[in-house]
Amino acid sequence: MSKSSSLRFTPFLVIKVILALIGLISATSPGVAQAEGQNKLLIGFGGALLGNLASYGQSNFYGLEYAVLQANSNGGILGRTVEIVPVDDSCNPTLALTAANKLLGKGIKIVLGHTCSTATRSALDVYGDKALVISGSSTENSLTESGKYPYFFRATPRDDIQIKLWLDLITKKGYRKIAILHDNNDYGRSLAETARDRILANTQQFGELALFEGVTSGQLSFDAVIAKLKEIQPDVLIWGGYFHDAAKLVTQLRQNELKTVIIGSDGLYDQRFLNIAQQAAEGVYCSRQENHGQSQAAKAALADHQKRYYSQDVGNYFYTAAGAAQALFAAITKAGGEADFVAIKKHLNEDTVETVIGPTRFDAKGDIIGAEFKMFQVIKGQFVAINP
Repeated sequence: MSKSSSLRFTPFLVIKVILALIGLISATSPGVAQAEGQNKLLIGFGGALLGNLASYGQSNFYGLEYAVLQANSNGGILGRTVEIVPVDDSCNPTLALTAANKLLGKGIKIVLGHTCSTATRSALDVYGDKALVISGSSTENSLTESGKYPYFFRATPRDDIQIKLWLDLITKKGYRKIAILHDNNDYGRSLAETARDRILANTQQFGELALFEGVTSGQLSFDAVIAKLKEIQPDVLIWGGYFHDAAKLVTQLRQNELKTVIIGSDGLYDQRFLNIAQQAAEGVYCSRQENHGQSQAAKAALADHQKRYYSQDVGNYFYTAAGAAQALFAAITKAGGEADFVAIKKHLNEDTVETVIGPTRFDAKGDIIGAEFKMFQVIKGQFVAINP
């Protein structure tokens, strides 16, 4: 049984990071940059530290921080102390442009980020060939599939892998009438469009696609689309988007006595989805990357986090962010520094590194090799791993 938790920064850390973000102080907590230069290796962090999706960004930050502290306890990287320069983008593509420009303006060449796929795409368009970027959480297919971002890598599996799990579940359960909704952001829309294309390519196997529609993220009422769903009466509804919209949608569906089965992505796997939707969340399916917390290295990372923050909360992306950073640090070491992106990329592609997520290597597109998603269902108010 696996349960997500509502992750928060400790008050002491969040105050320092916020002040550092707005430039009022130089953060002095371990691993957070205090000054530029002085033979330090500065690692940019771009992601959602504030806003509705802050739990995702904070989880990534904690993972990076763990990797940095471990590196520094072993003498740093090539004898240089590693420090983090954090910028917030709140998973907003416009803010991500600003965040990326801030990091480049500080001379940052290596970035862990960004958190959400939409923001990641915007930031990558700014970074171009000026920064090498690795994400612990951005799953949208085209970030690597397009070939547009040769210096982008990710330590989480991509969306088409979780979509296969959804369609396998739909086939096994015998659902034949399918509706798909998405939030009109890159992440949710890509999930929805990929699922739509696969269903339409094989309606004999998957059945009828009765509705495909985008909604506006943040809207309070889903009455218009619920009216369509009540008329269609689909067996299953695929949701492409994040938990905060999904919680409202699911609640309103159940209030309208629609018993349609709901399937969503890793964007649903958050304790706050359960907190907001409450009983309406019962029975909802979602996919999430495999649980990396069982290895000895992962358990040691969790113990270190608990010791420093007096909390078991590490969130969804702590391990993938830590593994991404550890693989990246190994590649930077072998490349002789952070300036030669071609050499760093070569080592990320060719060298297998033991990290908190196990043996870690990336293919030529930048995708992690061998990572998988698992299916979960909400049962008695908890996310429970299932074998559909």
